[in-house]
Amino acid sequence: RPRSHTHRRLMATFQVQVEDMVGTVETSVGSGTSDTTAIASWLTDGAKEVINAMPSNLLILCSSEQTFTPQAVGSEAETLNTGKIFNVRRYDGTIDQPCRMILSHIKGKASDPHDMDYATATDPVYYIENNFVNILPSASSSVGKYSEVQYPTVAESASSIASFPDEAEYLVVLYAAMKAVERISANYNVDEDPEMAMSRKIQYDWLSGQYSKGIQILRGR
Repeated sequence: RPRSHTHRRLMATFQVQVEDMVGTVETSVGSGTSDTTAIASWLTDGAKEVINAMPSNLLILCSSEQTFTPQAVGSEAETLNTGKIFNVRRYDGTIDQPCRMILSHIKGKASDPHDMDYATATDPVYYIENNFVNILPSASSSVGKYSEVQYPTVAESASSIASFPDEAEYLVVLYAAMKAVERISANYNVDEDPEMAMSRKIQYDWLSGQYSKGIQILRGR
C-alpha cells in the first residue's frame, strides 16, 4: 500500500514504491531485474493522466511562465505545447496588464481603433489560433506572458515530481503499479498457475480502486 508522503519523499524512489506494491517488474521472465525504462514510461504516462484530471486550482501548480514578443495580426506568435494556458498578460513597460480573450476570427477588429474590440496597451487582448497564441497590440518593446501547464517526464529514480502538487504524486505511483501488474500478469499462464493469476487480479483490482478513488477526490478539490 502507498506509504506516507513524508516517508516517500525522504526514503523511497518511485521505482522502489512501485516494487513495494507489486514486486520486481522483470525485463524478461526470471531475470530478477526491473525494467526501469517501462517504469519510467508508466510514471510519465500517469503524471499526464493525473494532470488531465486536475481541477483548475491544482493545474496552476503544474504550470510555468512563458514569454514571447506579441506579433501583428497575420504573423504567428508563440507556439503552444498544450491547450492548458491561463494568466495571459502583456507587460507595458511598467506593469503586467491582464489580457482579455477574444475569438481568433475577430483578431482584425482588435487592430481597428474604431471597433469596440480594439486592443490597447492598458486593455490588451489575446487569441489562440491553430497551435499558437498571440497578444495585441503588438510591439517589439512589449513582452507577452502566460502560464502553461507542462507534462513532466518522470524518472523511476526520482522521489518527487517538479511543478506537481505533492498530494497527487501517489496517484502517479498507483498508475505505474497498475501497469506493472498488467506486465507481470502477462508472464503467467492462467491455466498452469491459476492461484497466481487470481492473486494478481485481486492486486490489480485493489490498485485500480485506490486510483479511481484518488482521482475522484482530486477532482472534488
